[in-house]
Amino acid sequence: MLKLKLVVVFLSSLINLLYADLRYDFIKVHPYLNYGEEVYPKECFAILNSFSDSASNFTFCSLINARPIRFCENCVQHYVTFHDKFKELQTTVVNGTSCGSIFMSQDRLNVIQQYHDSMLSVWTKGNCNDCFEWSNKTATIRNSTTKFFKLFNATMDCILTNMDSDKHIVCEKCMQIYVQLDEFYKTLSKDKIGVDCVCMDIVDSMNTTRSIWSKTLNCCNLRRTPEVVFLLCTALIAFLPILFYLTVRFCGPIKDLPNVLKQSRFKQSILRTINSRRSS
Repeated sequence: MLKLKLVVVFLSSLINLLYADLRYDFIKVHPYLNYGEEVYPKECFAILNSFSDSASNFTFCSLINARPIRFCENCVQHYVTFHDKFKELQTTVVNGTSCGSIFMSQDRLNVIQQYHDSMLSVWTKGNCNDCFEWSNKTATIRNSTTKFFKLFNATMDCILTNMDSDKHIVCEKCMQIYVQLDEFYKTLSKDKIGVDCVCMDIVDSMNTTRSIWSKTLNCCNLRRTPEVVFLLCTALIAFLPILFYLTVRFCGPIKDLPNVLKQSRFKQSILRTINSRRSS
């Protein structure tokens, strides 16, 4: 009987230990269901909720500003909030517990870190920071950005205003403002294309304008006449040395020079022969 009681006590203790381990694992997976025990700080979950809201707003703003691209200008405030909340989640420590260590680098997926890096790569790839001047995490639109969009809006207004007219009239009336826009855009980038540092809002606007100007309106055809004249002048200048050589070769005194040299050498050889015979 005593042995039976000992076996029952042992089994009961073993079951309690297994239950305690299972309960701990369950609490770790579902920290809200902690049966009255606070496993993780509530402050960390509050920051996580704020980060989730900022991520949702930033994602929504990115998608609705995908075409035409106004992602940088219209989503900058959402980006700042998204970035700040992630930093807060990383650096906040409550009662010796780091909020970042709770939610990040705990598994292979690492969802929060991966999502943050993915959204940040979109912002970085678009060179969005180049649209703004940054001071104490506050973004102010650069003067160059403001000037570009002023020229861009003026160009598009000119095209839309004269769109009902003949295409050639649109090109003639809007040529000056378009050239100003194109030349100013080239000053924003070292490679004159914009892939190195110009923010994507500006690059997309310029690409759209160039497409309308060249493909839709065919305004580049107006430049063909000056280009033809330039090419003809270049060809004529390149042909002048050849013309000069041919003129001198067949019409100048050099034509007879080889015969003169031949006659002179022949005469000298005869004189040498005669002189040698006389001396002998």
